[in-house]
Amino acid sequence: MSETDKKWLALAKRWGVLFGIPLLMLAIGIWQWSRADTPISDVGAKIAEYQQVVRELDAIEAQKPGRATVKDSEGKEYPVRLVKQEYLLAIQDLQTQGLNVTTRNLQPLLAGITMAFSVLALLWSALGVVYQRGMGAKALQSREQLLATFQKGRKLLPTYMVVMVLLLFGAAIPLLVYEMMPILRHRNYSKGDMKLMFILGGLALFLLYSGCKVLIDVWKAARKPLENEPIEVMGQTVSRQQAPELWAFVDRVATKTGAGMPDHLVVGLNEGFFVTEHPVQLANGSLLPQGRVLYLPLPYMAFLNAGEVAAVIGHELGHFIGEDTLYSQRFSPIYSATIHHLVAISGGERHEGSWMDILRRPATLFGEMFLDSFHEAVRYWSRKRELAADAVGAQVVSPQAVASSLLRISALAPHVDAALQSNWDRGETVEGGVLGHVRQLVATQGMTDPSEHLDQRQAHPTDTHPELAERLAALGVPISPELLARAMDAQGSQLLQEFGLEQRSAATPDHNAASQALPAAGLDMNASLQDELSSAAAANRSAKLAELRRIAALAKDEVVIYERSAFMVGLFVFLALACAVGGFFVFQAQLHLGVVAGLLAGAAGCAWFAKVFWQDSQSPAMLLQSGGVRLFKAQEPLPWSAIDDFQFSQSNHMLTVTMVLEEGVQPPAMGVGKRRAQFRKKKQRLAVSFKGIKKMKNQAFVELLVDHWRAYHARQELQRMGEQV
Repeated sequence: MSETDKKWLALAKRWGVLFGIPLLMLAIGIWQWSRADTPISDVGAKIAEYQQVVRELDAIEAQKPGRATVKDSEGKEYPVRLVKQEYLLAIQDLQTQGLNVTTRNLQPLLAGITMAFSVLALLWSALGVVYQRGMGAKALQSREQLLATFQKGRKLLPTYMVVMVLLLFGAAIPLLVYEMMPILRHRNYSKGDMKLMFILGGLALFLLYSGCKVLIDVWKAARKPLENEPIEVMGQTVSRQQAPELWAFVDRVATKTGAGMPDHLVVGLNEGFFVTEHPVQLANGSLLPQGRVLYLPLPYMAFLNAGEVAAVIGHELGHFIGEDTLYSQRFSPIYSATIHHLVAISGGERHEGSWMDILRRPATLFGEMFLDSFHEAVRYWSRKRELAADAVGAQVVSPQAVASSLLRISALAPHVDAALQSNWDRGETVEGGVLGHVRQLVATQGMTDPSEHLDQRQAHPTDTHPELAERLAALGVPISPELLARAMDAQGSQLLQEFGLEQRSAATPDHNAASQALPAAGLDMNASLQDELSSAAAANRSAKLAELRRIAALAKDEVVIYERSAFMVGLFVFLALACAVGGFFVFQAQLHLGVVAGLLAGAAGCAWFAKVFWQDSQSPAMLLQSGGVRLFKAQEPLPWSAIDDFQFSQSNHMLTVTMVLEEGVQPPAMGVGKRRAQFRKKKQRLAVSFKGIKKMKNQAFVELLVDHWRAYHARQELQRMGEQV
């Protein structure tokens, strides 16, 4: 399926929810309208009609006192005195305007309210879709229009979603109350009637409560101040006194761009180059004063020459020229405010997947569509601004320098990621820390081929970058052999030493006088950053290992699971005996032999089913092992790694476990029929049915199964982190 087809399919599904749920409510309302009893408009005429019927019944009863009967439209006979009593009660109800009259008159009204609210919900959905599409089109005209349009949309969105929820709740409440009306007209309520009344009434009251709660939650969300949360960055600020050469270099680049200098330079090990005007909080807890921040990553700078670094810094400072960082700062509150409102409407995780979510879903779906539309517009302008920033970098040095820096960063990125992951997850360090590890990987493995990464985007905390191939095309620089050769050159640079960010001995054995002249405060920057990263990694690793060991310990032993078939065996044994005894008495009474044969056949069939269910309970239904789960008569287990997720459902003494399998996985043959296990290849779903679990409640079994699955993945992660399992 092409990307366009997927996009249209996703849109069709969204519209199906947005319009389908109100249409369903409308259909139910129309059906209820067709079932509604005719309202009693002329009470006097109806009383006179019933009194005439009573007189006729009196005449019939006078002919056969105590024995008179009448027939209904289906030919069923009823004693006249009982029918007369019903009419007298109906007359009394009409005279006092009782429940009979009230419920009859309310039914069409309730059905009409359901239909009216459903139609309004449909119109509201259509209005929202039209407005949202128009808003998205306007946002593509300019960034100013984008910001103005979505700021207005952010303010209107809570009201729109609340109205949508209230319209659907307003349709659902009378829909439920309608079904109570016929029950209220009964003279004698059965237990079933009472239960149904409580259920319908309880649901209606709960919907009313939920509607009020939505209003309160959205009101609270709207009152939350729009704040820009600080970006958490692991790094350290570098002052002019610590690294004067670095600041002088940035000064020269800033002068060429005309963008002005950043207020803070932050160097680190685990990010890419970026600029921001968001609040920045460093890993040590300090919050940088408000201003422009330029982040410089040591692992990349160690392999870029001065021209390439100047091109990258020129690109980043180019974002200040177009006020890209300020726009990003103003976009963030729109995201956070919309998410707050979505959570308020949806009720959070408490109602996720519940029946209540069905009525809330059109509203939350529209909120998601709003976010998607906003994201597409932001991405559109972000791509344009990134290309404009590339042009600024090209003016500082040359288009070739920008292209070379992009390709070289892409070629180095896998090694940087590997070194960071090794240090963060496994606590592995080499001499020189992450930076030394990157140098070691490049020396032993060489740079990766950047042509393999042309469809990738560089990571950035706030914006979306275009693909690398698109950026090179915009620069007008073809991917030549010389450009690729430079990108894959394993030779590092001396910039970190020249800028006073690293001891010269850490990268090269050359200890000349120049290295001795470097500022002493700058010599420890790489070591200081590595200490900070290692400390954070150790704390993270310790907490993660403790949690993984706890999960891995949940399932140590092999567990055999048997089905609980006592109920089904007992049921079919009872039915078999009942059929056999019935056949015996029918035979004794010398009635039709066909009936006897049928009862005996029924007894044999029930006995056969009892035997089948008993046999099912004698062999293991599931064997939970360390590496996987063996189902029924399978010769090999289904690996835990092949199972992506579980779904569970329970009804009528049956427990169904649905395993969502990884793409392309085929479960082993289980030696049972579709009654017990069925694999739907198209959806990669394996559904296994159990008649309960022997000596275990279903909830305990579910927890045991999931614990074994989680324990396997915990052990795998421990092994990946270099721990003994």
